[in-house]
Amino acid sequence: MDAFNYLSVMVSMVLGLGLTQLFAGIGNMVQVRRRVRFYWLHAMWILLMIGLHLQMWWSFWMMRGVQEWTYTGFAFVLLGPATLVIASHVLLPELVDGTIDAEQHYYDTRTVFFGLLAAAGVWALLIESVMGLRSLIIAFRLLQMFGIGMMVLCAWSTNRRVHAVCTFLVIAMLVTTTLLTRYRLGQTGLE
Repeated sequence: MDAFNYLSVMVSMVLGLGLTQLFAGIGNMVQVRRRVRFYWLHAMWILLMIGLHLQMWWSFWMMRGVQEWTYTGFAFVLLGPATLVIASHVLLPELVDGTIDAEQHYYDTRTVFFGLLAAAGVWALLIESVMGLRSLIIAFRLLQMFGIGMMVLCAWSTNRRVHAVCTFLVIAMLVTTTLLTRYRLGQTGLE
């Protein structure tokens, strides 16, 4: 077994924990659905988080090109998946007695949730250059910086229109970048 295959197991486990948490959270909310006050943006971000976990795992294939793995390099690689898992936990409301107001939870946790997503975005911006795979200066980085800016805006703003617009822009960015840069395993695009 080579180093990439060995280390990819841990990345897969961490991302798998995040997906498990999201799927279990959906299941829990369905079980107590009569006590859940649904909010469409919250539901959209749960689905987006599933997509972001899958995108991060799919993109990890790029790391097979790392020539020399170090402990600190691998710890840095794990920061991105760990940040998504923590953000997933923050996004899902606690299932306690009483009613779960998904809208209130979404806006109450927006600063931490979107702050974590901004941090994951900075990680994604840096990971390929830190690991020696691609230059930091490529056209795709502008799109990544735009995404980070949207996460910072959502962390700061309570304006529902801002959150709705940013959500649809993130969906468009995720779909577009997946098709242009990560549709096939190992594809990079937008150099």
